[in-house]
Amino acid sequence: MKRLFAILLTVVVALSAFGCQNKAAQSSADEPTVPGASGAASTDSATRDEPRHRATFDQFGDLSATHPYDYPLSPTAIPSGALKNRQYQLDTEELFQNPELPTGCESVALTAALQYLKFDLEKTDIAENYLTYGEDVMWDYVGEPFEYDGAGIFPPGLTNTANIYLRTQKTNYVAYNTMGVPFEDLLKLIENKCPVVIWTTLDYEYPILADTAYEYKDKFYYWYELEHCVFLCGYDLDEGTVTINDPMEGIVTLDLEQMKETYDEIGRLSMTIKDKTA
Repeated sequence: MKRLFAILLTVVVALSAFGCQNKAAQSSADEPTVPGASGAASTDSATRDEPRHRATFDQFGDLSATHPYDYPLSPTAIPSGALKNRQYQLDTEELFQNPELPTGCESVALTAALQYLKFDLEKTDIAENYLTYGEDVMWDYVGEPFEYDGAGIFPPGLTNTANIYLRTQKTNYVAYNTMGVPFEDLLKLIENKCPVVIWTTLDYEYPILADTAYEYKDKFYYWYELEHCVFLCGYDLDEGTVTINDPMEGIVTLDLEQMKETYDEIGRLSMTIKDKTA
């Protein structure tokens, strides 16, 4: 679904994209390449007469400068102790990103999570009207989810996007950034009927990390090959499996430990949506 891009901080900043079905060999570096505000931009979107940037900043302020809606989830919001249920499943409908959003897994996974919460929105609404676009994958979608050479967006930016949408709905639901939260705690959120969006790989195998790193709260997170985003919607401890609403594959059952290992290796990238009054 995704294309790997590497940002080279040289005289000319270049964006390189690789097909999601290809696995390009990645070279390692002693120090990460850390792009700043002038990092890579999609060549396709840069040449558009009307680049896709549809968030209404006149209503919400300059998100590109302040990102006020990236809310980290308080540790006290996650129930302590063991899971109460050995199995739990959220009732969610399959939602496929193709053909409209070939690299839009993040916006489609978020849409599936919102639809589970009974919000009425179409598959392309988030990407067309609420997703922010820019040059830093930590905060904005880099490239075009409507094109095959799109890159992606990480949890802080998608959390912002979700909260931009939720504020228009006059709801008690709030999206929270759960980067760094252990996989077991994500299952507790599911048990409490909170949809969880997680970053994984297209094939659910260990990620091949790129040299490109992005800084968030004094930590580095690496872009990686076959970047993918899905709605984690269930688990079965007896079978050792989790259920995924995958924008590419639909509802699938996967090995819990393998999913956890991939999640940990990527850097524990995830977000959730909770009722703030619950």
